Amino acid sequence: MRLMRYAGLLVLLCCSVTVEAADALDKRMKAEEWDAYRPFSLIPHKNNYLMPLTYVDGIAGTLNRDGVSAASDNIEAKFQLSLKTPLWTRIYKDNGYLFFAFTQQAFWQAYNSEVSSPFRETNYEPELILMLPHYRNYEEAASRILSLSLSHQSNGRAGELSRSWNRLKLSWVTSVGNVFINFEPWYRFSESPKSSPEDPKGDDNPDITKYMGWFELSAAYKQDEATWRMMLRNNLRSDNKGAVRLSYSRPFNQHIRLYVELFSGYGESMIDYDRSVTRFGIGFELNDIL
Repeated sequence: MRLMRYAGLLVLLCCSVTVEAADALDKRMKAEEWDAYRPFSLIPHKNNYLMPLTYVDGIAGTLNRDGVSAASDNIEAKFQLSLKTPLWTRIYKDNGYLFFAFTQQAFWQAYNSEVSSPFRETNYEPELILMLPHYRNYEEAASRILSLSLSHQSNGRAGELSRSWNRLKLSWVTSVGNVFINFEPWYRFSESPKSSPEDPKGDDNPDITKYMGWFELSAAYKQDEATWRMMLRNNLRSDNKGAVRLSYSRPFNQHIRLYVELFSGYGESMIDYDRSVTRFGIGFELNDIL
């Protein structure tokens, strides 16, 4: 039922906008000019942001550093760095782009001086992405971009705290007026089971799809200079588990944007993939996704 309510909001949003001749996605793609970049030059991938102040409920409760234990603070900082570089452009008939992308998310107990303000969790996601921009018009809607990517996501830790998975992801970007929708299903590559929790080989989190599901559905709406975004994830099981992320950004000055985010559900970070977390944060965004 929760997924149906979220889907209803998404449909309502899509039906409430009008078509614009030069939309936000066109402007971003033209601004990036993928053909003009030399290999190994860096351009934004996902949004880059810093939220120096977030309030979070539901994260793992204890931190340990240098033999000192302390409770996790509910107030922490969060930031994301996400970049890509073109490896090959105009692969076939003046179309097709191969990118290497890298995204890092960090969850920083910046105000927890009892354990020397450590990074509670850091997630890394390198990707190899084949992107095929195109335009197929269907009355008020249009199909815009198809991409296929190989993704490895992990928290770079060892032993019982290690979390990782490998996926093949398909992404389909469509537009309805000035709402842009990305449907991203994935296939998780299976791994052999561990012989024991201390085994360095094998699957660190065999039940991750129970909480993360098999797809993400996201939408973005450009309203003048402001951008509204929504992400939905669900496991489509009887023991329903999912996540929703809502965010808003608008220019703060000529260099950065004000950024506000609300997340509720499973899978915000790898270490908490099986915990339901709610977070509200405010900070600054370096680039808009549209």
